[in-house]
Amino acid sequence: MTLRIGLIGTGFARRVQLPNAALVPDVTVTAIASGRRGNAEAVAREFRVPHVFDDGAALAASPEVDLVIISSTPPTHARYAIAALEAGKHVLCEKPTALNAADAKTMVEAAARHPRQLAWIDHELRYEPNRRAVRDRILAGAIGELRHLELSLKPYLRGDGRPQAYGAPWNWWYDAAQGGGLLGAVGSHLIDLCRFWTGSEVVQVAGRVDTFIRERADESGRIHRVTADDFTSFVLKLGSGATATLTLSSVAHHGPGHLAHISGTEGTMVLTGETKLEIAKAGGAFEDISAVDELWQRTTPNNMWARSFVRLLQEMAAVIAGRAEGRDAAGFRDGWQVQRVLDAVRAGVGTTLD
Repeated sequence: MTLRIGLIGTGFARRVQLPNAALVPDVTVTAIASGRRGNAEAVAREFRVPHVFDDGAALAASPEVDLVIISSTPPTHARYAIAALEAGKHVLCEKPTALNAADAKTMVEAAARHPRQLAWIDHELRYEPNRRAVRDRILAGAIGELRHLELSLKPYLRGDGRPQAYGAPWNWWYDAAQGGGLLGAVGSHLIDLCRFWTGSEVVQVAGRVDTFIRERADESGRIHRVTADDFTSFVLKLGSGATATLTLSSVAHHGPGHLAHISGTEGTMVLTGETKLEIAKAGGAFEDISAVDELWQRTTPNNMWARSFVRLLQEMAAVIAGRAEGRDAAGFRDGWQVQRVLDAVRAGVGTTLD
């Protein structure tokens, strides 16, 4: 049986999800939707997608779709996810899960009403080989009891190699009311990794977001006020007892990119960039234990997001077909827990989560 996919959105869906779905056996994209029908029609012509919709709920109801992938803006996620579940479809939703934790909770409740359908969040970094290896090594006790994690992203670069905050035209990404900002776009992934690695929930949050570039022109030259964050820094206390500190910046000009230090009672692991993982025992030298990525240079673009999306979709297709269990996937409840942390960081005060 071929798994038929309907995509809602023409941004990330066109850049990453559509071209790379072709790498997954027994999967085909049969429909695409956008609130701007012209965008959906253009992408459908480019990728030879047979069915076009101007509303995500209509796509979700289509008999030509088995799995709905929601890649539209965050305020639409809950509505489309619930519509898809009620139509009997499996769902893969982009992050951030929703505009706020209240909306994310409605998605969790809808998934509970439809337990036979998959309801996953696209936290694809759970499927990146080195980040998966970190979890496996922690579980195996390779660095002893986990003490603290330090994760950062500086700078956050555009495709042309410049920091994302400089020169990019205004769009929804810079509008907090539309769920824009660096915290939700990338910080959500790092929060999820902390939960994935430790196997525990965040119980305390303290931090803040900042907006350093406060005005931005759109492609027509019209000036807009920027309300979404371009910098965030926060501290998490996890139920395991570990502490995590996270800092993300799209205004920094220099830095190592993605960097993570994972410290335990008996050693340390360090993730550098997208492809390097090292480990050292207490008092010892670092050893390169980087995983070989079999999808290297096969995806478009060739980055960890695209390669990890392929692996996630492979697993989702296998679970739907009954060939796998999907234990490591992030479900809607995971997305809700991450969304609670995002809301707490944006509130800018210390928060204890129940």
